[in-house]
Amino acid sequence: MSDISLGLQLMQYGLAGVFLVLILFYVLITLLVKIFPYRPENDEK
Repeated sequence: MSDISLGLQLMQYGLAGVFLVLILFYVLITLLVKIFPYRPENDEK
């Protein structure tokens, strides 16, 4: 394998890792929003 093909293969692994982490963050945030929905605080006057 030439250096260029090794570099492209390494770039594929890097990009796949980045997108995997982004997808995991998205799933985690949507899961947390469903578990803990927003409730406005009541003004106690």
